[in-house]
Amino acid sequence: MPLRTISIKKIAKRKAVFLLLISNVFFFAIPLYFLVIGFWEINSCPGSPYLPPWMIIVALLIVIDRLIFWRRLVNETKFEKTFPRPSLIGSVERIKTWEENRVWSSSRTLLGLMAAVRVAIFVAALIGKLWSFDVVMNDQCDHLVSYSTLIFCVFSIIIYLFFFIGTMYFYCAEWLRSLEKTLVACLNRLMVAGE
Repeated sequence: MPLRTISIKKIAKRKAVFLLLISNVFFFAIPLYFLVIGFWEINSCPGSPYLPPWMIIVALLIVIDRLIFWRRLVNETKFEKTFPRPSLIGSVERIKTWEENRVWSSSRTLLGLMAAVRVAIFVAALIGKLWSFDVVMNDQCDHLVSYSTLIFCVFSIIIYLFFFIGTMYFYCAEWLRSLEKTLVACLNRLMVAGE
C-alpha cells in the first residue's frame, strides 16, 4: 500500500473517532442537563406539572437510544473484523450483500427496539412542544424548564423531519429505479417479440 493511502486511512480513522466522541459528549450532555433540571425543578412548574417529569423521561429515552447505538456499533465492528469488506473491484452485488449483512449483524430485536425508542422520542418531542409552547406563552413555569423543553423539541422535530424527507427521497428514488428497470425490460421484451 502506498504511504499516502495509509495516512489517509489514519486521518479518516482519527476524524471518525473524534466525531464519535464529540457526538456522544453532546448526546450525553442533553440527557444529563434534562435529568438535573427535571429533578431540580420537579415541583416548580404550576402551569404544566408534566414538563419536569417529561424532561426526565426524554433524558432516559436518549440514554437508552445511545446505549443501543453503541451496542449496534460494536456488533457491526465485530462483523467487519470477522468478514472484511469486499474489494471495490468485485461485483457491486457482493458489496451490497455485505452491507446488508453488516447492518443485520445486530439482532432484529435490537434494531426494532432502536426504532421504537426513536419513535418514542419523536412523539415525546411533539407532546413536549405542545406543553412547553402553552407554558411559554402564558409564562407559567420556570424559564429554565419551559425554554429548554421548547428549544429541544423544535430542534428535534426539525431534525426528524429532515431525516424523514431524506428517507422518503431514498425510497422513492429506489422505487423509480426499479420501475425504470421493469419498463426497460418490458420494452426490450416487446421489441424482441415484434421482430
